[in-house]
Amino acid sequence: MTPTRVLLLSIASGLTMAALASGGVGAQGIDPFAVQAEPGAPGEPDELRAWQLVRAKKLVEAREAGAEIVAERPESALGHFVLAHAYHYGEANFPRALHHAKRAIELFEAEHGEYPPDTVSLWHRRMLFEVAQAHGDLDHYQDQLAWFARFDDAYDPDTAAARAWPLMKLRRFDEARQAAAEGLDTGQDYQIEIALNALCAIEFEAGDDDASYAACRRALQHAKNSPGGANAVDLTNFAEAARAAFRLDEAERTLLEATEASAAWYGNPWLELGELYTRGGRFAEALQALQKVQPYRAARPPHVQDSDRNESRRALASFYLAIGRFGDARGITEKALVMPDRRSHNSRDPFQDRAVVALVDRSAQRGMASQADEGAAALGLWERTKAFGNGLTLRFGGWMSGRQAVQLLADEDRLVGTFQIGTSKAAIVPPWIVGELVEVAGAAVVDEAAARARAGDARAASGAYYDAFQAEAAWRQGDEERALELAERASGALGDGEALLRARVDAIRAAALRARDGREASTAAFERVLQHDPGVLRRLDIPLPVRIEAAGDSLSEAVADGVGRSPRFDVGEGGLLVSIEPSGAGVRACLLSTSRAVLGCGDPGTVDPTASEEARAQTTLDRLHQAAFAPRVDLSQADIGSLDGSLRTVRDPMDTLLGR
Repeated sequence: MTPTRVLLLSIASGLTMAALASGGVGAQGIDPFAVQAEPGAPGEPDELRAWQLVRAKKLVEAREAGAEIVAERPESALGHFVLAHAYHYGEANFPRALHHAKRAIELFEAEHGEYPPDTVSLWHRRMLFEVAQAHGDLDHYQDQLAWFARFDDAYDPDTAAARAWPLMKLRRFDEARQAAAEGLDTGQDYQIEIALNALCAIEFEAGDDDASYAACRRALQHAKNSPGGANAVDLTNFAEAARAAFRLDEAERTLLEATEASAAWYGNPWLELGELYTRGGRFAEALQALQKVQPYRAARPPHVQDSDRNESRRALASFYLAIGRFGDARGITEKALVMPDRRSHNSRDPFQDRAVVALVDRSAQRGMASQADEGAAALGLWERTKAFGNGLTLRFGGWMSGRQAVQLLADEDRLVGTFQIGTSKAAIVPPWIVGELVEVAGAAVVDEAAARARAGDARAASGAYYDAFQAEAAWRQGDEERALELAERASGALGDGEALLRARVDAIRAAALRARDGREASTAAFERVLQHDPGVLRRLDIPLPVRIEAAGDSLSEAVADGVGRSPRFDVGEGGLLVSIEPSGAGVRACLLSTSRAVLGCGDPGTVDPTASEEARAQTTLDRLHQAAFAPRVDLSQADIGSLDGSLRTVRDPMDTLLGR
């Protein structure tokens, strides 16, 4: 998902080469060896050849040609300019691109002045704009505005709409709106398109969700009425506006439309669909969407292929967390925590990304710790001790990630905003993971922050989310009465699109019922949780109250002992039933509902006759854990395994550079 307002930088880049020049980068049929000067863009034959390579998107060859020119003639402004483009758009080496772009303009102006004659002015236009673009990709928004001002001082038409994005990133919203209005007033189609997309972002970041929805709809309608039609950015922006209004069905329809639209430099509808489906507990569909993220990214130009690398990691780690593959999730989050994305193309606060990743990492490590304890519950004391020690290490790692999340959200506005799901302050926060903050920041802190967020949120459908967050805070504080009231209200109001959050609320309700009224009173509530998202009990570390019926043989008793020591079960009088009985050469352990319907069975499978009784008991227990607490959907192991977390592109990114 790109839950962001993305400025059409592809159009802004086109402004460099199309609106401000005569023909765009990547024009087809260009002979890279033709020596042809454009009006206002003369040069030496080798310089013009190198520039033609840039236009043909043969950026490796362009870099080599530019390097040869600069090696022979260090004063060649065009040689440096070719290198700037090659490093910027071919290798995403923005600092080096900026160095060569600035050197190019220094050399050019030393020869022709700051207001060069028309015979060479096209080069000057291009150079000014390239320096501005390189600054923008490096998050140097004040510098970008300064270079836009230099351009506007020398040339018409003014950049106008292009200024709206850096002004928005600097939180200068009134000036950003004015810049967008100036772009609209020009009547030029490319300026109008940039201005409308910018307004979509400006109103979102300024906190006016209704105005943002209207602006994004207007931008989308304009794009649909344009010759090229709407592209993925137009559609994903509107989808985010729909999510902010809790119109999740509309968001899904729009994202599906985006998958069929022409791709843009930024935004990935498959990523956003993957997150939306995970949020709704639609794991099979989420898996299918996430499998298409990398091919979609690989189709972009080289300099933007990795622009949302961490967004992909976050979405994939969240999916793994939701389906109980904690080790896979942890393998991704530990990279994401130390390798954040650049956010120049993206309107949101980068602290959101890092805080969410930290919370997912915390939950993943705690899940791994719980699975370590589960995996030794039927084994001997030494194995259980080793598992306990391993779990302590993992829980400490989770605690550290939790502290990192707290530090990232230490600002009061940022913490309060995290609970305003769908707004700019919580655009990419999965609602079902927000409750982690209750243990991380403290229940009282979360209760107060959620209350303040509620007070500042006029969206009609937002109340159920605050009820959910405050229910968890009340439960952690031991106020079962309030927790039950809020949980029941939230569960009844949350739609199907929030299946994971609703399951979390139901788990809290079940735990609160047990604490207030006892095991028997909570059995039906726990059964409801198991039918929808049994994995939430593991994520929340809530043991399931059960009673055991076991055959009298030693292997059945060993499995029963393991169930009693497992952190997933709380054995006593009352609760759901774990039935353990001989089956072939082993035993079969099943979790049964109050009506004795099977909720999950650990079958003995193939039994190793040489294995110890402890090992055979643990195998059965492992299978019971998997069957009872796995998602209620059939996910092919082969398909899940294809999401290996490497986030490698699926084709050679050098193909575009080499023109293959």
